[in-house]
Amino acid sequence: MTPTYDERETIADLIDAVLAEQDRVDAFELHVLVADSHSRDGTLSIVDGLAAQNPRVHLLDVHERGIGIGLFRGFQYAIDDLGADVLIEMDADFQHNPGDIPHFLQKIGEGYDVVVGSRFVDGSVNEMPLHRKALSVGANQVVRSALGLKNVTEITTSYRAFTSETFLKVDPDSVPWQEKSFIFVPVFLVRMLETGASATEIPMTMHPRVRGYSKMIYWRYMRDILSFSLKARLGISSKHAG
Repeated sequence: MTPTYDERETIADLIDAVLAEQDRVDAFELHVLVADSHSRDGTLSIVDGLAAQNPRVHLLDVHERGIGIGLFRGFQYAIDDLGADVLIEMDADFQHNPGDIPHFLQKIGEGYDVVVGSRFVDGSVNEMPLHRKALSVGANQVVRSALGLKNVTEITTSYRAFTSETFLKVDPDSVPWQEKSFIFVPVFLVRMLETGASATEIPMTMHPRVRGYSKMIYWRYMRDILSFSLKARLGISSKHAG
C-alpha cells in the first residue's frame, strides 16, 4: 500500500516492480493499493488505467491531502474492501526498495505481527543525503528515548509490514491520521507496539528519490516529533508518579 500525491513519474514503474516480486513470494498473493490524495499531475488516472488492466492493482481516491489520511484510509480499505491479511506500507518514489518485500513477508510468515524496515541494523544500506540521515537519527533517538523503546531501532521510516489483526487493535483516536504532518508514521508504529504486537526488524535499502519532489516539511516534522515525545514522556512520568 502506498500513499501518493503527484507521483506520476514513478508510480507505474513502482507498481510493476512490486508485482514482479511475486516470483520470490510463495505464501502470499501480492496486490498494490494506491491511496491517492487527489493528485494534480495525472497520477490518479495512470493508476486507474493500470487497475482496469490488472485485478491486482487497486486505486483509492482519498480526496484530501496528507500522508496520515492516505495511509489510514488505505489500510482500512485494504482490510474492509480487499480482505487483506497483511499490509506493507511503502513510499511511491523508489526510496524504498521493492526487493525487500519478500524479506518482510518471510518474517510475517514466521509469526511476527509487525516487521519494520530499519536503516540502523547490520546489512542496511542508506544512500540518503547527510541532512536526511541526521534528521532520521535525531528523530529516532528522541522518540525511542522518550518512550524507552528497546525492541526497535527505527521509528520514522514508513517501510513496514503488519497484520490486519494488529491494525484493528489500534484505536483510531489514538493516532493523528487526520494531520497533514508525517508525524502519523512514528505514532502509528508506537500504537501498534503498545497493543502487545510481536515485532522484529529487517535491514532495508533506502535510496534518494528517483524523480519528483519530496512533500516533507522538515521543520514541521521535527516540531511534531518533539511535541509527541514530550507528551509521551510526561504521560509515562504521570503513570509512574500515580
